[in-house]
Order: sequence, then C-alpha cells, then structure tokens
Amino acid sequence: MRKTALLLLTILLYTPHIVAQNRDINSTGLYIHTDKHIYTPAEKIWFTGYLLNIRATDTLPYHTLFVALINPNTRKPVLNERFAFDRGVAKGLLVLPDTLPPGDYALVGYTNNYIADNHEQEFQQWISVRKPHQPPFKTRKTPADTTRTATLKIPGSNICIRLDTDSTTYRQRGLVNCRLELTDTTGKPIQGLFSVACVCEKRLRKHDKWDISHYYFIDQYRLPASIDLSTAQQELNPVSGFVTKGSKKVKKPIPLLLMKNNEMITLKTNKDGIFCLNSYQLITPPGQPDAILSVVKGNQSEFKINFLNDIERVNHQLAKINYPYTPEEMTDSTIFMPEEMSAMAAAAQTPPAPGLPVPQQEPGYVKKVKPVYTPPEFQQASDTIATPNFNSTLYWNHLINTDEQGHANFTFRLNDLPGVFVCVVQGISTMGVFSKYLRFVVR
Repeated sequence: MRKTALLLLTILLYTPHIVAQNRDINSTGLYIHTDKHIYTPAEKIWFTGYLLNIRATDTLPYHTLFVALINPNTRKPVLNERFAFDRGVAKGLLVLPDTLPPGDYALVGYTNNYIADNHEQEFQQWISVRKPHQPPFKTRKTPADTTRTATLKIPGSNICIRLDTDSTTYRQRGLVNCRLELTDTTGKPIQGLFSVACVCEKRLRKHDKWDISHYYFIDQYRLPASIDLSTAQQELNPVSGFVTKGSKKVKKPIPLLLMKNNEMITLKTNKDGIFCLNSYQLITPPGQPDAILSVVKGNQSEFKINFLNDIERVNHQLAKINYPYTPEEMTDSTIFMPEEMSAMAAAAQTPPAPGLPVPQQEPGYVKKVKPVYTPPEFQQASDTIATPNFNSTLYWNHLINTDEQGHANFTFRLNDLPGVFVCVVQGISTMGVFSKYLRFVVR
C-alpha cells in the first residue's frame, strides 16, 4: 500500500497538467473509466475516477467524487452515489436497479469543489441499458465532436505500451495471464498506474473512440453548460446540515459524535450550528451498517439535526443539460450472446425479493448517516462453483501499479460466456496518460 501511494504521488507530480484560466478549460480534468458501455438492469458499473490536471501536492482539497446517472427523457437523476478520492484517484461502483427501464443514460461526475472552483467542468459519458427482445433503437455514443473539438488531435505519444496474454484462444473457465510493459520510445522503463477491464466485445461500442487519451487531449475542452448552482454551499460534502434547538437557530458551536465501524469521531458545528462531513470522515469498508451522528450536549432532546440537500439540487441542475451525442443503431444480436439471453430469460422467472422493513422513527438529536463505502473487490468466476456464470465483465481491477521496470502482471479466470473479449487498460504515468486494447477469443 505504501509503495502504491508513493508511486501515485510521483506520477501525479510529473503528469502534465493544465492551468485553468476560465470555465472553458477544465481545472480538474476529471475522467471516469467504466468497465464497459452497455449494461443490463441489475448489473454493476465498475469504474475508476482520475483527476488528470491536478498535481499530487494539490490533491488534498479533493476528497469526494459525486456520480449521478441521469435519464435524459425525464431530465431526472435515477441513481447517485459518492466515493472517496485518494491522492486524485477514486474507486467506484454503481449497482443498477433491476427495474431500470432500457435506454440511454448520462453518467455524470464532479468533485466536492465543483461549485467553489468555477474552472471545474463535470465529466459526462453515455451508457446504455438494454434488455433482450426489445425493439432496436439508436444508442447515444460519447463523444460527439463539436466545432470546438473537431480540429483537435491526439499528439503522438512518447509512451510505448505492450500488453500481452499467454494465448489468443482460451477454453471456458480457463485462466488468462496478462503482462503489461511501459517504456518510452528509447526502451527506458516508465512507472504507471492503471485500471483494467476485460469484457465481452459486444458490450463496447464498436466505433466509440472514447478513452482516457481522447478525453485528456480533446473532450475536456468542450464548452461547459450553464447551470444555476447559487443555492448550494460553496464546498460540497457527502453529508451536511445544521443543528437547531427546538425550532430556533443556535448561537454557539454544538458538539457532535460520529460513530461508524467501531470508531468514534468528535466534531463541532460552527457558531451557527452548521456542520459538514467529508469522505475522509465517512469512509467505511463495504458491508458495514449506517453511521450514527448524535448531539452530545446537555439535554439532547432539546436539539434537532437537520440535513441539507445540496447534492440533490446539483444533480437536478445537471439533469437539465442537453449533453451531445452521436447515434448508433444496435440490435440484440450486436449486444447479447445467445447464452446471455437464455440466462436472463431464466432469471426473469425468479420471484422478486421481499420489501425492506419500514424504518423506525429516530429522535431529532440522533440520525443515521450513510457512510462513503469503499467498493468491494470484483468477484471473478470460480473453477469450483458449478453454477453457470455469464457475466459479460470477466475481470475488473480499480488500480494496478507497475514496478520499477515498468512491468505489471494480472491473472483472471474466465466464466461460461464464449465469444470475443477485450482487455481495456487506461491509466496515468510519469509521462502522461495511456490506454491499450487487446482482444482474445473464448470457445
């Protein structure tokens, strides 16, 4: 862990960055690498967020990545979550509801400084949610060139990337061994960090040139939309609010206690009773229960904790934006393997899970707080479990670092889905951003 942290610090210190002078230039360069472009309801969106334009010495103020999934037809967010940055990199996971209607959705991300920094632009890309046996429709591809970006080009790279697998053809449930090597044009090793996805080729848009390199050199220069964020606080936090005494404002700081994951953190509001909890205070391993926030002053029952909804207001403002796209018509045969369609038809016969119990009323001075969870590790297929596995994502790793020789190795097990698969590597290095694609076949 310490080695990874030091490597990340070195990479971010030397990665080229942009000095923003106005909103037309993106100060953070926030980029989100998702495992694929096309999903089905109830699937998981695995991703890693990168701040490409922030030096390592300047990453501390960036503690939270906010992500929303927006339905462009209803102009409303259907899903939102928050994740913790660690030195400019955030690991993320969104679970799509099984009731999510098929269609195109805008995946939008921004940092806790989105309002305070008028140079920061939100990140956006289109994802598609599909079910088998639906009428063909035109999916929205990212990016769509504008007059501003059509003339921009990706410069020649000084990074040489070699990505190899131990074979080009595999059997189902077999092991795939991968090796990545980063060098400059003279063969000198380069250190880097990258996220990697190995997915069914059908779940990637065939003609979509969207990746970290295209974004860094072209797409982050798109003109931003104009939205009204004047009603939100300057710094966005996963949790913010204020304490009142009865129905009246308080006139001095109120002590609070945050209890999470067998840890207790003492806090204080400001003199007006306002408090903010950032990701560093709320971060919790997956599977842990909600945190508890409580007033710890005098007669507790006199006080009430009130939450603000800044993030909700920002997401609803972002949902009003008409994000650009280019259409591409896709049918079932271009998205699903026959095995997937059969498995999804069988899953549709499973009865729905029982509803959640109705939560009990909480006293005003104590409130449950949703933590900022660290995503779990991706669960690969197993060679000991006989249950068929047709997950179109074979492997995902949020972050892998190369060694001093510029090498990195990773291994994963295939599942029961045959077809053509693609390993997609995207990351940052001491010489800039890089990406690489490699195909292999499973029979």
